[in-house]
Amino acid sequence: MLILSIVFSVLVFDWTLFRKGQFLLPNESPWNTNHFFNFLYEYNRIANEPKTKPRILILGSSIAYYSFDADLLSKELLKKTGKEYEVIYLAYAGNSPLYVYLLLDWLFPLRPDLVVYPINFIDLRLHRTYVMFPDGSNETVDEGELIRDALTFEEAPQSLWVFPKETLWEVGSSMSYEKKAQYLASYLFGFYRYQDIYLNNLNNLYQHRFGRNTSYHAYAGVPIPEGIGTLGWTKQSFSFLPVYKMEQGKEGFWIEVTTFLLENGPVSLHIQNSLGKSQTVILNQTGWVKVGLSSDFYSPLLPVTAKLSHVWYANKANGAYLDYHYDPMGVRLQQTFGLEFPLQGMQYKREPRSEDDRYIHMKDKEYESYFYYRLLEGLDKRPGIGYLVALERAKKRIAKEKFKPIFHLNYLKKIANWFQESGIPILIINNPENPISLDWYESSEWYNDYLAYLESLSSGNVFFRDMRRELPMQGFSDFHHFTYLGMEQMNPIYVREIGNIFSK
Repeated sequence: MLILSIVFSVLVFDWTLFRKGQFLLPNESPWNTNHFFNFLYEYNRIANEPKTKPRILILGSSIAYYSFDADLLSKELLKKTGKEYEVIYLAYAGNSPLYVYLLLDWLFPLRPDLVVYPINFIDLRLHRTYVMFPDGSNETVDEGELIRDALTFEEAPQSLWVFPKETLWEVGSSMSYEKKAQYLASYLFGFYRYQDIYLNNLNNLYQHRFGRNTSYHAYAGVPIPEGIGTLGWTKQSFSFLPVYKMEQGKEGFWIEVTTFLLENGPVSLHIQNSLGKSQTVILNQTGWVKVGLSSDFYSPLLPVTAKLSHVWYANKANGAYLDYHYDPMGVRLQQTFGLEFPLQGMQYKREPRSEDDRYIHMKDKEYESYFYYRLLEGLDKRPGIGYLVALERAKKRIAKEKFKPIFHLNYLKKIANWFQESGIPILIINNPENPISLDWYESSEWYNDYLAYLESLSSGNVFFRDMRRELPMQGFSDFHHFTYLGMEQMNPIYVREIGNIFSK
């Protein structure tokens, strides 16, 4: 009885605190951070809400949530069809067809009326063949090796954090007993499964209330009219409405000053409102610097504009600040800048950032030159672009091979068959690709056969659309991901295809 009581207590504690309780707390992680917790949090939110209108589910990877905005899509559908639709996501970064296949049973509780699944070359992970076997090819590689690689914790931590049971079922026979025990424990106990991700949200909650909010991955403060980078970097000027805690003698606000900004000596930050009230702050030290606003800005309360006397450029920097772009850089704002209370429920909401505006007025030649410079040069100095270089090489190599539907392509077919049998309609989209990277392999026999394979998936309630050339290069931030403007440009095109399916 004692042993049973202990086991029962552990299970109740685990269920209450980790499987349920942590998802009752507010989620204050931005949409492009803490991917797997955001995915689980969003799934739990949707599964526990009543369905009140036709539901469109966006399925897939980062391709899905860089391509679709739920609000934009639902508004355009209302305008075009006169009907209200709910748009939800079952997506996270790196969610390739194998992982989608393992999560298909999660779809039924969400009761979608249509599933939209945009895919691209990056989702197929075919570049892993050349990484693992430098002299190999996707014609001859052992598919089992690719599947096992794709379900290792190093390549897919979600295999342990999100779907350990399904991973055991799929590749458990090739695991060691120790690894099997690890995945079994993850399946049985939420405190073990979520140990590496739930603390991120708890840390966010604590920092947003009691910390400076100067350690973060993505900016989640007020919009800045002049533009704000994903990491919170301003341009030379930034405007905002003061909040009372920014006043001198109170909390103030924090900005990061780099050595590159102060390279030629101290820099002034001149703050002014439309009535001419002003304040000048001299920045002469690096790191995070606290600034307090003059009380003059609060009577009356009006927006202020802060302007730096100098800027710096990331392509002339070094270390973690080095980046190959030409944007003038100012200071970095703390994550929750300008807010009285932290933003919540932002796990699948995208906001425009200054990076999205780089290419709006560029001609093709200028964009192409910038494309190669920004994405593919300086691998020795920027190891983070390694996956982009690997994708470039993979596309150019695979263009010389014969098409063979292996690995994720086989799982894509299984997904199509599952939807055909389930009766849930799905729209599979060969999503737009940057014309520059598309030119590397589009005219090859491999790509033509790949396209034919995708088209062959159509049957009954499985629909396929080829949209690879629907967006100009200026709408892409890299090979496959859209800028915010690119997402807006694609919205009516997606709505047209979705509307056609609902009309059938």
